[in-house]
Amino acid sequence: MKPYIRRRSDFVGDNFVAEHNDAGILVTREGNTYHVGVEVDVDTVVEVETTKDKHQVQPIIESLLPKLEEIRDHYRNCYRE
Repeated sequence: MKPYIRRRSDFVGDNFVAEHNDAGILVTREGNTYHVGVEVDVDTVVEVETTKDKHQVQPIIESLLPKLEEIRDHYRNCYRE
């Protein structure tokens, strides 16, 4: 999936927040689809992954943990849509 930069409020919208941790990884659920995003700052989220398998959410989160600063540095100066 191509990363998608969005406002945090648009990323969450009316969707259920399935996971939000202190590291800044945010997971929302829209129907049976889970959207995984990394908070770049308080107003911006980069959606990096989607899955329909709820059992894949935790492994995705664990795979993102070592990459968080790299993701934030890469997208920090990008403009959200």
